[in-house]
Amino acid sequence: MDKNLVSVHSYLCADGYVIRNPETQKNKYYMIGFRNYNKFLLKDFYDNFYRYFNKKPHIVEGRVRIGSKKIYNYLTNKFGSFYSKDWNLPKIGKDDLKIWLRSYFDCDSWIMCRKARDRHIGLDSINHKGLIQIQESLLKFNINSKIKKVKNRKIFRLLIFGKN
Repeated sequence: MDKNLVSVHSYLCADGYVIRNPETQKNKYYMIGFRNYNKFLLKDFYDNFYRYFNKKPHIVEGRVRIGSKKIYNYLTNKFGSFYSKDWNLPKIGKDDLKIWLRSYFDCDSWIMCRKARDRHIGLDSINHKGLIQIQESLLKFNINSKIKKVKNRKIFRLLIFGKN
């Protein structure tokens, strides 16, 4: 896979959408988009998307999007679903895996640092299977993590502990 597509895929899994309207509706639309208020991430998604697909998406406040049946079909045929609970990490080499993880963590991770108590990096997701795939990928870089279910919610949390 091309490194631009790797990054686009990761951004779409984290904060994006690849959707179409129902078959029953007369007017058809196919939309690919990425939502985030970090201007650097929006620009990075835009640049990677343009380099891979040679199409310029539209940038609006907190969103980069484009309507394209061709790109919609390409992405869904190659990768399946991009819905929050259904995405899968593609089978890619270690160099591309660094790109995928960086893009995903840039969107969805958070850091906790409480003096004399704990420090960790975390990810929350409804996609338990996806978090397991991320956990297995982190092990390729000797990064240990834990996954636990968030109490009273249908969300799972991946946690990375330690000074390293």
